[in-house]
Amino acid sequence: MMTFRAWLDATRPKTLVAAVAPVALGGAVFAAYGKGASEAGVDMLVLSSCLGFALCVQVACNFANDLGDSLRGADTSARIGPRRAVSSGDISPGAMQRGIWIACVLALILGAPVAILSPWLFLAGLLAIACALAYTLGPFPLAYRGLGDVFVVACFGVQATTLTVWAISVALTNAVMPWAPALLAGLGLGLLADNILVANNARDYETDLAVGKRTTVVRFGRGVARNLHGFNSLLGLGCLGHVFGWAPMVLLPLALWQHLAFRKAVQPADFLPFLGRAAVLMLLATILCVTATCLGWVPTGSLWMR
Repeated sequence: MMTFRAWLDATRPKTLVAAVAPVALGGAVFAAYGKGASEAGVDMLVLSSCLGFALCVQVACNFANDLGDSLRGADTSARIGPRRAVSSGDISPGAMQRGIWIACVLALILGAPVAILSPWLFLAGLLAIACALAYTLGPFPLAYRGLGDVFVVACFGVQATTLTVWAISVALTNAVMPWAPALLAGLGLGLLADNILVANNARDYETDLAVGKRTTVVRFGRGVARNLHGFNSLLGLGCLGHVFGWAPMVLLPLALWQHLAFRKAVQPADFLPFLGRAAVLMLLATILCVTATCLGWVPTGSLWMR
């Protein structure tokens, strides 16, 4: 039972919203803006394949992060936060390596219905897996080079959302890929997702600094992290509002409340609640965007969205 619990915790369930949200948002973007969508609808097999792939890649990334931070000494007894499986001895490094491989293989299997649609989608899937593993593993770990925020916005926002829309477009005959709304929606969601990482890195500032993990917070300090948190919240919701209309903008008061509270955090433990709060904001924004699409509230003729 303890082993199962350790593996479940190692998947970091709260972060899995970062895998589900861009796929749901991608489906909403195509339903609202994809030419031919009204006749053909959204291919649910493709959407399910994208979801399975995204979840497995997120789990592989979390496993790799657990292993990489343990091997590099970032997860020590001084760290404040959830228990880490490898550093605590709950899961051995060898077992975690096997877990990473299993998650990657499952990602390829579940993503196969999308991969066979186009060699470019197959290559994009391989790139997504490579980036997930390179976050803390390999000779150039992104998280240790101050590129973690770029990685989150690009991979769990822009890439995941746009590839979902692209896969649906390829699967449906005569469908046209709506690039502009897909990219902008992905950017907005990625910025909201990055606040999970911002809170995580603000919490781990001292321990990351001690082992040379040069995150954005380590490079520039917690003051920059506070400003980045507000920037991500406002611009993220603004991008989603431009694509989906007023619906996601009703979350501005919640985002402002979260940000003002974040600015008051000082000690590592003070930042703990903000990982979950960032995930909740991201999830609520996705739900509102999907709801607006289903109810026909999206102003698809606005500006350059088509």
